Amino acid sequence: MILHVPHIILQEANWKEWAVIACDQHTQDMEYWKRVEEFVGDTPSTLNLIYPEIYLPLDENRVNKIHEAMRNYRTFLVDHGPCFILVKREVAGSERTGLVVAVDLEGYEYDGSESFIRPTEKTIKERLPARVKIRENAELELTHVLVLYDDPDFSVLPRNTADPVYEENKVYDFDLMEDGGHIRGFKISDEKTIEEISEKIQALGTLLVGDGNHSLAAAKSFWEKIKGTVPDNHPARYALVELVNLHDPGLTFEPIHRIVRGVDPEELLKRFNARIIESSAGDPTTWLSDISHSIGFITKDRRGVLVFDDPKHDLEVETLDEVIDAYPVEYEHDPEVVEKLGKEPASVGFFLPALKRSEFFALIKKKGILPRKSFSLGKENEKRYYIEARRIMQ
Repeated sequence: MILHVPHIILQEANWKEWAVIACDQHTQDMEYWKRVEEFVGDTPSTLNLIYPEIYLPLDENRVNKIHEAMRNYRTFLVDHGPCFILVKREVAGSERTGLVVAVDLEGYEYDGSESFIRPTEKTIKERLPARVKIRENAELELTHVLVLYDDPDFSVLPRNTADPVYEENKVYDFDLMEDGGHIRGFKISDEKTIEEISEKIQALGTLLVGDGNHSLAAAKSFWEKIKGTVPDNHPARYALVELVNLHDPGLTFEPIHRIVRGVDPEELLKRFNARIIESSAGDPTTWLSDISHSIGFITKDRRGVLVFDDPKHDLEVETLDEVIDAYPVEYEHDPEVVEKLGKEPASVGFFLPALKRSEFFALIKKKGILPRKSFSLGKENEKRYYIEARRIMQ
């Protein structure tokens, strides 16, 4: 069975300070993380249990402090026993339903193989050692990984989960910091219900990693490193994730834009075999849905859209990355940040269209794996916050 029932560990006070957004968000926005630090203060928080990537390259002193905090937090963390957590996340008027479970890493490969759990984007192997280092000697695992399943009939979780049985088992209900919306969690510990959910997920087939592939890949790498020296059922064999139905109305696909700096903008634009439609004002991203195979751009002196009449690739992200991969590239979710940075001297900001959710599983089946940073599940403030934990040391 691909699903494993984790022993979920939660704290029970100061929820808003406790829950912090995924470590790979706001990597160009130090002010965001400074605000989080000030808001949390000395209150116990997952901020002290994760490594925000804005602070890379890896500082071993910071890693040691993370492991120390995990040990210190033993006194107030509560083990809720073997269970799943049903999650209801409300942001900007929409609600997304998820299910926190553990998955068997023996059923996952990050190289694009035919495994039951598959990556959707290319794994940057250079990013794994730092994450494995953090996982080594860590007592706890927290997750920002979102895994998608294809269930158009909503057979696993019904469209409406407002059932009294869930309300009776509510374990948290609070507002997330930094405009993250509202979140509620409900414990599912009934063995029959858990078995039914697990069997339905297994029957649906392939699961796709939508967010957090590098974190899941790091967990896999660590398991491969130790599995010959530990029991077969060691906790590190499993990884905590949130399952989300691809057809959930609260799930959105957002593009991840690019910024290239330290270049001659005009020379870089000439490298594209494209027509350029100039725009004197406005956001180039608003044009992309109306023009087939197009990429928006902004520089200090120009803004507009690159239009490819005879594209070589299926996806705009492939067309863009083929040219800019030779340069240092920064990735950004927020188009306002791309515009700000793209208008700086010797810089170009590139805007990409969103992938179509309805074609997503078929796209992965056709292409196998997408270029890195091809898409994002939701905007930055909609990303998963760390809340649940489980022990990964015996």
